[in-house]
Amino acid sequence: MDKVCVAQEELGPLCSLSPEYWLSFLSAQDAEGGIPLEEIVSLYKKTRSSIGENTLVLDTGNSDRGLFILPSSDGSRPQRTSNKKVVPEGSVLISRLRPYLKQVVYVPYGICELLGVDSILCSTEYYVLESKDPESSIAYLVPWLLSSKVQSIFDQATTGGHHPRFNEELLLRLSVPKNIYDTSASTSKRVDSLVAQHLHAQLEMSKIIVQA
Repeated sequence: MDKVCVAQEELGPLCSLSPEYWLSFLSAQDAEGGIPLEEIVSLYKKTRSSIGENTLVLDTGNSDRGLFILPSSDGSRPQRTSNKKVVPEGSVLISRLRPYLKQVVYVPYGICELLGVDSILCSTEYYVLESKDPESSIAYLVPWLLSSKVQSIFDQATTGGHHPRFNEELLLRLSVPKNIYDTSASTSKRVDSLVAQHLHAQLEMSKIIVQA
């Protein structure tokens, strides 16, 4: 049977006593020679309550296993909107809600121009990861965050019953393996290219549908 010892002062505000929760914390840091995620990214937490006419709003359903699922372009807007997080280009979005849905995506540079929008906002269920080094892409984090090992950590650490979530402390404690970090530049280029191709394909399909 797996056991874990936790000091009272480590419980934090969640005060979770689930052994699976704390074992996942230990697993998050066990990549030998790895780099803590919190040394690579910071959480971008800027929010906005007003939504402009030329703004792309992403719900958690608009990301799926590393790719965008563009929202409807019918121009409709909900009459009432809640606070949304601001999404900078070059960031990575990962939904904290129901991680088994694998709602993770990279936001490529130039996406606003491509989609003809001024800005991008997203659901507060997303964590918005921004590179601490503006010269280094973090697109490579997407396939790693979707890997079976990381997904297993998220699965063990979720709390909340019908609306399971994992917290930001666990996310930032993850350790990026050295081999993943060492190939980050080439992997980021591949991810960036695939995301762009998928976006272009959806835009072209939308044009065909309009013309039909």
